[in-house]
Amino acid sequence: LPRGLAHRTMADDSSGGLNGGFTDVMRKTAGSRWESVVNHRFADELGAGTISPEVMKRYCIQDHRFLDSFVILLASMVAHAPSLLDRIPGCQFLALITGRENTFFERTF
Repeated sequence: LPRGLAHRTMADDSSGGLNGGFTDVMRKTAGSRWESVVNHRFADELGAGTISPEVMKRYCIQDHRFLDSFVILLASMVAHAPSLLDRIPGCQFLALITGRENTFFERTF
């Protein structure tokens, strides 16, 4: 994050992230990178429900590979947290991302 943004949270954004505040700062900071993501053919077709099955399959494979690596990273963070209180949020997030999302991949393949 650019200097000075790391300490801000969505709570700092009185608009709830919809108009101004943190979200707009992040969008402006990302500049053309933001536009290239939100105006990408994949995002457009995914949103419209017109993405081809082959493209969706490749996306799901890549997303599952990311999920696997991310679970390893997050579990390592949990294991190295200094206290139970510090570990609980990571454990809760692990449960969230390995629940329904993971079974989606199992059903897809």
